[in-house]
Amino acid sequence: MHAVQRGMTLLEVLLAVVVVAVGLFAAASLQLQALQTVEGARRDGQGAMAAHSEQERRRQ
Repeated sequence: MHAVQRGMTLLEVLLAVVVVAVGLFAAASLQLQALQTVEGARRDGQGAMAAHSEQERRRQ
């Protein structure tokens, strides 16, 4: 007769930890990329506002 297995094996636990760790690293990488993109957009917006202000100042 086969013994009934209860709980999870060490290999299953390690695999689950690896999967979760990979997911967390991917999420952290996406967060870092999003922050860099936002910073670039902020700089572009500031440059556009400065150019617009300069253009308005020259019109007057």
